[in-house]
Amino acid sequence: MVNKISPLPAFLILGFAGSGKTSLIKHLSNQTGTTVEHIQSGSSELGSGCICCSGLKDLKQLIKDLLIDRESEKTEFQQLFIEASHETDPIPVIRTIRQHFPSAKIFLKEVITVINAANYPPKNAESYLVTNQIFFADKIVVNYCDTATDEQINKCHKHIRGVKWQPIFNAIQGIVNTNDFRVPSTVEASTGVSTVISFSS
Repeated sequence: MVNKISPLPAFLILGFAGSGKTSLIKHLSNQTGTTVEHIQSGSSELGSGCICCSGLKDLKQLIKDLLIDRESEKTEFQQLFIEASHETDPIPVIRTIRQHFPSAKIFLKEVITVINAANYPPKNAESYLVTNQIFFADKIVVNYCDTATDEQINKCHKHIRGVKWQPIFNAIQGIVNTNDFRVPSTVEASTGVSTVISFSS
């Protein structure tokens, strides 16, 4: 049973198309024994807008509905993963979560950015978005290290370090060493359900 006074930790997952965001979420959820639910754009719950602009209204309503269901015990989950569309600017999303919801109910625990080492920097990507997704991340996952060359992987690390110094984890198909990369929760012993809200542009 969900503790009504326990705040819900939210995790914002960023990354451009093909970086492996969904694979990472599934891997982390499987490691903690949780069940994943996807709510994608185009469904009755979401519009087609990007999460950081027109999609913010949908995001706020979805979080509000989830919190209501959680408090009424209609659903039971201990973590919330928000999978952003590929060209998401994290600033409006972070601001929305922190300013529109009380921290006693939900708080942004971590921002995680996933990078495709074999295709970096992403083609046709706005440079400020690439920078923001790195700068505002608490952790960086450099994915597809099995197909990228050592030169490509080193290039990713060098660019990341040129923007900000934070933990970097190499991954293959979204799989990271969970002994080092651990998604914490407020209820450590819980085996509740993780809900994933997926926005795609």
